[in-house]
Amino acid sequence: MTGKKLLLRALKEKGVKYIFGYTGGAIMPIFDEMDKLGDFHFIMSRHEQGAAFMSQGISRASLSTDKPQVGVCMTTSGPGAMNLATGIADAYMDSVPMLAVTGQVATGVIATDAFQESDVVGVMMPICKQTYMPLAADEVEMTVHEAFYVATTGRGGPVVIDIPKDVQNQLVADEYQFDAKNYRPNLPGFFYHPTPERETLQRAIKLINRSERPVMFCGHGVINSNAGKLLQEFAEKVNIPIASTLHGLSAIPADHPLHLGMMGMHGTVEANRAIMEADLLISFGMRFDDRVTGKLNEYAQNADVIHVEIDPSEIDKNVATTVAINADVYRTLHVLVGDPMLTYKPRRRWFEKIESYRQVMAEDLRQEIETGVGDGGKLLMKSIVHQLSKLTGGKDLIVPDVGQHQMMSARFYNFQTENSWFASGGAGTMGASLPMAIGVKLARPTERVWSISGDGGIQMNIQELGTIMEQQLDVKIILFNNGYLGMVRQWQSLFFDGRFAGTPMRSPDYGLIAQAYGIPYRKVDQLADVAPALQAAIDHQGAIILEFVCDPSEMILPMVPAGGGFGDMLTRRPQPIANDSDGGEQ
Repeated sequence: MTGKKLLLRALKEKGVKYIFGYTGGAIMPIFDEMDKLGDFHFIMSRHEQGAAFMSQGISRASLSTDKPQVGVCMTTSGPGAMNLATGIADAYMDSVPMLAVTGQVATGVIATDAFQESDVVGVMMPICKQTYMPLAADEVEMTVHEAFYVATTGRGGPVVIDIPKDVQNQLVADEYQFDAKNYRPNLPGFFYHPTPERETLQRAIKLINRSERPVMFCGHGVINSNAGKLLQEFAEKVNIPIASTLHGLSAIPADHPLHLGMMGMHGTVEANRAIMEADLLISFGMRFDDRVTGKLNEYAQNADVIHVEIDPSEIDKNVATTVAINADVYRTLHVLVGDPMLTYKPRRRWFEKIESYRQVMAEDLRQEIETGVGDGGKLLMKSIVHQLSKLTGGKDLIVPDVGQHQMMSARFYNFQTENSWFASGGAGTMGASLPMAIGVKLARPTERVWSISGDGGIQMNIQELGTIMEQQLDVKIILFNNGYLGMVRQWQSLFFDGRFAGTPMRSPDYGLIAQAYGIPYRKVDQLADVAPALQAAIDHQGAIILEFVCDPSEMILPMVPAGGGFGDMLTRRPQPIANDSDGGEQ
């Protein structure tokens, strides 16, 4: 038995079905063995970064299925491995379990600047949960099983195994044995508390019962632990409104009466102002990052904080907690829902106040959505997203790229299906949508998947149309083309005196590109054609590209300026002012 066979045997035992990647010199032995065995469906990306995002997509979308999968990508050494770095860093920021297997030059020439050698372990160590380099074939199988444990235990994340070429071909000794079924890694550094402590929960319950203006936070941990239904049940039991992070969207129905929508930099007025006025914040599975909190010294100054979080390093990191619960979100909610000590309170004044917040922008948004076009007669993204939501009933799977359209999709799609929103969040990686949508579709083939991109983001990984073509995948592709890097342009309009430095973008003929890949295409620049085009995509069996010509001056409001607090939230377009803040879309 060789190292390459042991690797593939371990991946099969862990239930891996798809492997995404790109071959090359240092990984060829494994690819050759994989082809001979025929145990896996290999998906060839057109760029290694695409393979990483495909792996993310299958990991994230399969969480809510009967058979959760850990996405696996595989590339060669040097440039192949380095091209994975962005996708791995993105998965690490967003707590997505995945495994990257890279080839490495032979052990005898490591650290000699051999052809296509790079220090994979050194590069990847800060941007993933763990890195491995097995130096003997008899280490390979155990390494794979340990890597899966690390990737999926506690707070999920990516793991990298860098395998020298000679180790792939090396034979194990005759006496080699490995009991995969009974293997349990002994890793004290990855120990976590799955179940909350009773005494800590009692202190949290007392705070909940006496609060008059509480707000509950739904973070990515709710999605990752499949706790959406429990969160909804708990919120209804105690009658507390819920605000979602970007990654918490789709955990509960977007139109649930207790849902305030997304909070943070581009969150709703009602969510952000409720947080400012709250006397208690109950946070489930989120890390209080800067896009959620704004200026920390002004954040929820009069509120106690209950923080339920599986990663202890996130507790008290940004926001001081009153009660810290280092435990799994699902198990914590399961205990809370069944606790007879929790009481229901009407909180009429609190909900009346929240409703008044909701009305601040309601009429302006309604008029924009119904009008559907901007001052120049070009289409508005928010109106198109609203139309898509109506036609799909909010039940489809949405994979946005990064930028204005991402925030428009987050705000104006009426999510009804649990775990139906897959966005690059912490890293904010342009180009993530198209490849991630491929992984999402493979994880949930019977559901409709929409990749939504801007003209900037789609060109960063547009080559993955080749993967869609080759695999004949039914991915619906929406392209919002406004001729700019839209989010950066918005910042430039607001804070840089309207100087659009580096944001105007000339696009290719997307119709010709679609034709080259054999994918149907439709360009829409009239409001009357929006709904028919979306319906045509719904009715079409297979991939299709819809390009919408959009108003470049459209803004996603409200907006909390960088470095500002919720009290600085912009609800209307102000006069441009000079500011040296960096708004960066990527």
